[in-house]
Amino acid sequence: MAMPSMRTSMTTFRAFLAAEAGGTGLEFAIIAAGVGLALSSTLYVVGGVVTEKYAAIASALKRQNN
Repeated sequence: MAMPSMRTSMTTFRAFLAAEAGGTGLEFAIIAAGVGLALSSTLYVVGGVVTEKYAAIASALKRQNN
């Protein structure tokens, strides 16, 4: 099998750099990762407050039933 010439390799490499077909999938993956990071950090910060509220409600209901 013959080795491709340097000109053919450079042409192929330039075509690869100019191609944008896979760009959309990568962009969606980056956006999804950003949204996931924002959601998880928000839930981490707010989660403690929500847990405390539910614990207070459960405590109040136990006192009311006794």
